[in-house]
This record gives sequence, C-alpha cells and structure tokens, in this order.
Amino acid sequence: MKIHLAECVFGVFALDEDGNLLAFSLFPEDVSVVVEKLLRLQEGEVVEELEELIETFEGQNAVYVLEDEELARNLRDKLSVKIEVEKPSSVARMFRKNLLDYLHRVGKELSEPELKEFLWRVNAQLTRIKIKEEGEKRDKMIVQAVYSLDDIDNTLNLFSTRIREWYSLHFPELDKLVSSHLTFVRIVSEFGLRSNFTVESLVELARVPEDVAERIVKEAEKSMGAELSEYDIETLREFARETVGLFELRREIERYISEMMKEVAPNVNGIIGPLLGARLISLAGGINELARLPSSITQILGAEKALFRSKRTGAPPPKHGVIFRHSDINTAPWWQRGKIARVYAGKLAIAARIDAFSGEYVAEELKEDINRKIAQIKAKYPRPPPRKPKQFVPRGRRKGRVGGSRVKGKKKKR
Repeated sequence: MKIHLAECVFGVFALDEDGNLLAFSLFPEDVSVVVEKLLRLQEGEVVEELEELIETFEGQNAVYVLEDEELARNLRDKLSVKIEVEKPSSVARMFRKNLLDYLHRVGKELSEPELKEFLWRVNAQLTRIKIKEEGEKRDKMIVQAVYSLDDIDNTLNLFSTRIREWYSLHFPELDKLVSSHLTFVRIVSEFGLRSNFTVESLVELARVPEDVAERIVKEAEKSMGAELSEYDIETLREFARETVGLFELRREIERYISEMMKEVAPNVNGIIGPLLGARLISLAGGINELARLPSSITQILGAEKALFRSKRTGAPPPKHGVIFRHSDINTAPWWQRGKIARVYAGKLAIAARIDAFSGEYVAEELKEDINRKIAQIKAKYPRPPPRKPKQFVPRGRRKGRVGGSRVKGKKKKR
C-alpha cells in the first residue's frame, strides 16, 4: 500500500494513489508557528505532525511517498519506515491544485480570498526569515569584502596615477626612481617639496632603501621640475594623505578576509591561501555554491570570457582562471600549468565540500597529496611537447565565407 504524504501551510495530509484523503494532521493556526513548521520541513526535519500522521498507519506495512529526498532520508532513519521518493509527485501536484477542496473536507471552511490572504501572510513572513538568514551567512561577508577590495584597488590605481602626474610637475624624476605606488604617495604626503628630502628621513619615514634614497636626494638637487609654493603643495599632500589611508584600509580588509577564511573555509584557506580562496568563493557566489561546482568549472573560474570566446571562435579553451595566481601554477613551465591547475581544482572541490557540509579539517592531507602529484607532473613532463605547425587557411575558403564575406544565400534572378 502506497501512501503519498503532502504538506501545505495548514498541515500534513496522507493520500492514496488516486488522491483520496486517508488521514491528516493540522498545524496550529498561528502564522508564526506555521512558518516555523514549514522551515523545519524544508530543512528535512521530521515535525511532530508528520510523526502523528505516520503513527495512524502503524502495522499496515505501508510505503510512504515523499517529494523531498532529505526529508525522506531523515524520516526513514527516525521511524524505520519504508520510503520512496517521487519528484515531482503527481498526487501531491493534484493535492496542491485542489487545496481548497481538501481543506473543506477536513473542516476548514475557507473562501478562496481567505485562503489567498493566509498564504500571502505565511509566504511574506517566510520570505523575510529566509532573506535574513541569507544575509547572516558568513561566506556572504567574504564575497562583499572581496568586492570591496577590488573597488579599493581600482580607486588606488586611479588616485596613485593622478598623484604621480601632479607631483611630476614639481619633481618629474621621482616617477622613474620609485615604482611602488604606496612608497611614492607616502613620500609626497610626508615631505611635499623636494627641498625637504634627506637620506635619513626618506629611509625612516618613507621606508625607502638607503641606496634609492641617495639617488632621490641627488636627483632632487638638480631636478628640472617647476617650483611650487607651500599653498600649491599642501593640497597635493592632503590628497596623498587620504590615499595612504586608503592603502591602510586595504590592508585591514585583507586581514579581515584572512580571519574570515579561517572561520568559514579553513580547508580552502589551507590549500590555496586566504585571498585567492576568498576570490574563488566570491566568483562562485558562496561556499555552498563553490562546493556544488565540479572541479572542471572551479579550474576556470574567472576565465568565463575566454571560455565563451573559445566556444564562439574555435580557439583552445582556457586551462585556468584566477587559480593561475597561485605561485605553484604561475611559476611552473607553460606546458605544466594546466595539469597543475587541474590538480588544485580537484582538491579545492573536495575542500569546499568538506567546509560547506562537514567542517572537518583535512587541508594538510590534501596539501601533501597536491605536492606529491605536482612532483609527479614535473618528473613526467620535464620538456615541452612539440608544437603543432599552424595550418594556413586561405581567406576565401573559410567555412561559411566567400571572399571574406559570409554567404547569406543567392538572390533569385527576376
């Protein structure tokens, strides 16, 4: 005997294969209690009403049919009953379609407007709770922190370039002597006019190497830049001070991401580092989303444009996305990078699933396995493969083209 179990905002119902009502167990009429019961059912938890309903068929050797796999598994483990999963269930679909009729059978005399109003109230509260829970997920904090880091980087590049161009009116030689944006901006904010430079102060305040500081002082003495007044330089120094503060803020966000990764994704963090791991989580949309991705997709996260371009033009597909930033990959010979990226992607897929669903720390074992496989790759492929000669295709013979233009069809002669 198969018994189909269907839940709704009013309770849990048992139906036979023809849709006839066999038994039911109703929820309390309080909206808050109904929402709490529905949330528990959606998470796969066996609620009291479901247990009571199944107890009414005790001793009948029944097979219960549900749509939710996790709920079915938990029900089987808790009550030791026979369970089947039918997704979607035709009986449950018929029940939902004729819900008002079934409610009348169990004594719920509701009109259609009253039913719609109650459904709206339950769904509105359910939506609010789910949005709140989604916002409280810690991995979403990491996603936003990575976005903020990217925005700050773009702003810093823009501000640093502007400060370099502005200060070059006064001391153009400094642009070539100092390549680091942070060091350049710090020099401008600390000293202002080039006449204030000394070797000792550059080393102490701007953290410049002594040999570079000596060259800066020498160039400052014979610079061809324009003379600026204190009024002119003070505005630039204030701009530089704000930019230095932005560099400090960037460092704080990096520290925040590192701490969050230890909490949210310790295995991903242990394998590939906090910043790169956070970027992968950001690209996937969260740790749960990253855990659901196959390793082949994890490998090329961040290279979507190159992937679509390869699909469109027939060019070779990308072998790695942002994962290429890891030193084991970007320092390897070009013919080994794709293989090493594949190894990392495979272990990252395992690490993300453990972080999302288990919480056990196995990063050290995964890292050892990665190092062993990388050593095997380097031993097996010490030299690059022979390059295939490129075949020249005449322009007029390209597929779908004649004389360089696409053939759309011949016009009929009149």
